[in-house]
Amino acid sequence: MLTKDNSADSLHIPDGEFVFNEQTKVQVKNRADGLYQSAVINGIDRKTEHTDMVFGAGNSAYTFAYWYGKQLMQMPLNYLTKDHQWVNSPGFPDNQIYFGRPIISRCLECHSSFADKKLIQGPNFSITEEYVKNSVIAGIDCERCHGPAAQHVTFHQENPTVKKANYMVSYKKLALLRRIDVCGVCHSGTGIKTVSSTFSFKPGDTLKTLPEYSAYRGEDPDVHGKQKPLLEASACYKIGKAECITCHDVHENKKPDLVVYSAKCISCHQDVKHETLKDNNKAMLAKNCIDCHMPVKESHAIGFQMSNSKEKIPYKLRTHRIAIYNDLVKGK
Repeated sequence: MLTKDNSADSLHIPDGEFVFNEQTKVQVKNRADGLYQSAVINGIDRKTEHTDMVFGAGNSAYTFAYWYGKQLMQMPLNYLTKDHQWVNSPGFPDNQIYFGRPIISRCLECHSSFADKKLIQGPNFSITEEYVKNSVIAGIDCERCHGPAAQHVTFHQENPTVKKANYMVSYKKLALLRRIDVCGVCHSGTGIKTVSSTFSFKPGDTLKTLPEYSAYRGEDPDVHGKQKPLLEASACYKIGKAECITCHDVHENKKPDLVVYSAKCISCHQDVKHETLKDNNKAMLAKNCIDCHMPVKESHAIGFQMSNSKEKIPYKLRTHRIAIYNDLVKGK
């Protein structure tokens, strides 16, 4: 997540246009002071907003936001990086331009490291969230996984020769369930409901320590955001105790390729014979276990409307339920 002025420039996001109909369009323009989205109706600019925040790693898409007073609002269009196109933001009306969706604090609990908010009493007993603007910490920082670090920083500033970390939670020393829950705070999907903010969660806690925690319970969790329940449904987790860091190095910015991930699979599955594979597929074994056993699937929760069309592009993500998918393994 980027918050600095002109920070969108470094992402090389192109100008573009989204057409609802001949009279109604959203135009995206890079200007000297940043990226703008404009509602153009019958050729007249009716509303223009400057991009104040960008959400997403850019592997699949970017989402954009602007400040409306002390509220953070989602902008009409998303940008799909792989498809190189502007699309209507998920869940927005399919026939009109919409600037009116607030980005609530529950969103920032997974898409930032901290945001302080105030609840403002409105008319008819309504409640509105307002952010303390300078409190928002962009991105996911060290403390989200290792806990509060003020004592750690103070100690090592005063003792620069000490190389062993003090006053810092070691993720690897946590019990398996505690480690999974650290990741699961953000990777359990929107099925998690809590009374208090998940910013209060510290490594070593369990998700069930959050007041009125309830987790998604379903036979087929959606691939969007529900990596934890999908992994928990896998024999690799249930029997082999595979966990998030078995495959993922969160300190490595460069995403490994399928060969690297496959080597991790083979390290535990050296004796697998794969008799059912066709000959032309057996050559893939050393290079690509992933596409067969963690295939890319369509999300049923999210899709992107294309310009000048009612058609929606399904959001495709790799499932984290590691399994034998017969239609793929048999080479059909």
